Amino acid sequence: MDVLIALNLQNSFLSETGSVYMGEKAEILKVRVQDFLSRFQGKKIFSRETHAEQDDFFITDKTHSVATTPDHEIHKDLKKYVDIKDDKSRYNALYKTNIEMELRLSKTKNITLIGLETHTSVLFTAESLRNRSYDVTVVEPCVMSRDDYLHGCAIAIMRNSLGVRITS
Repeated sequence: MDVLIALNLQNSFLSETGSVYMGEKAEILKVRVQDFLSRFQGKKIFSRETHAEQDDFFITDKTHSVATTPDHEIHKDLKKYVDIKDDKSRYNALYKTNIEMELRLSKTKNITLIGLETHTSVLFTAESLRNRSYDVTVVEPCVMSRDDYLHGCAIAIMRNSLGVRITS
């Protein structure tokens, strides 16, 4: 069974009341992601970015995805697609989470990534998965960054350096 990891599809980015709401980009992404998730047949793991109030790791964005706030929750339009949910405290979704164990239990080598932000969470999770010999696919219409330039750089790095399959 193939496995999908959905990264950071949270209110902080996707809700109009979110602390780093992405505006029109968020609205476009929500439609694309819902369409894709409704067709994906494998296991869907949602990884939430989790910040502490005083978080030394997320220096530039300390104000979003703070645990215990509405910002931290998966967006209401996407909750119905969650099979497994886990919280991450770093960009890499495998770092100190149960996701790696779930991947081993699934006995798959094929991982699909969607979500936010391409240049951080998607890139670093893809790199970690490739280091573990997984075949990784990123669905480009279903990933996005607040910074378009960094999004493009991350796509190029994943495709050209990591051997990640980029699909539309």
